[in-house]
Amino acid sequence: MTGNVFRYRDLCMTPVPGGTIVLAADSCAATGEKAGDTLKCPPYHCGRVSARVVLFELLCVGAEVLMVADGVCSEMDPTGLGIIKGFHDEMKLAGLSPERLTGSTEENFATSMTGVGTAAVGYFPGNFKLPVCHAGDLLISVGKPAVGLAFLHQDAPIATYDSIKTLSHDPDVHELVPVGSHGIAWEARNTAALHQLTAELDETCGLDLNQSGGPSSCILAAMTRSAYQRHKDHLILTPVGRFI
Repeated sequence: MTGNVFRYRDLCMTPVPGGTIVLAADSCAATGEKAGDTLKCPPYHCGRVSARVVLFELLCVGAEVLMVADGVCSEMDPTGLGIIKGFHDEMKLAGLSPERLTGSTEENFATSMTGVGTAAVGYFPGNFKLPVCHAGDLLISVGKPAVGLAFLHQDAPIATYDSIKTLSHDPDVHELVPVGSHGIAWEARNTAALHQLTAELDETCGLDLNQSGGPSSCILAAMTRSAYQRHKDHLILTPVGRFI
């Protein structure tokens, strides 16, 4: 018998026998090669970024990814095929089999804009344990914010699945928050409020703290100073403030 649904950040969760189911969702539109698209690029990239957002959301809270669903708002051939290929490749980057993907395409009407709605289902054994952050924790950007063509650049300094894995195994890293369209500053203040803390931000850190992070181009991490010292030489880390 399931329990009540509850939310943590953008995630929706519900207890089930033996554990907790968690749901992440995202939408991506106007990213493709149709007449109504704003960001002109192969629809493959629409699939890649859409999968990345929901996978980052689940992995950053430590959930096991069970399934991914794509609601492709375009025809299967050629747009849908490109989007689905993007999903497959992104899931492989995350160490997941593409067989965990299901979805649908729009075959009744012609579309003039590329779009996809995405959902991913994850699982925690037992109850979900709320992260615990502390006054004095450093706020660190893992990767740098990028959106649009800047994100698609091959050498963009973005967060990776390996960085999530590394930081998730460090007990001195207290929280990982994917940064989306609201930007680093918004995520920092929102996360601080969840822990009854205040985010003191460093506007001279070298990053635009209000810029959109696009498809989780960077992650906001709350960690101790010792954790930062351990990881700063092999991950792309930028101190952006602290909790007080």
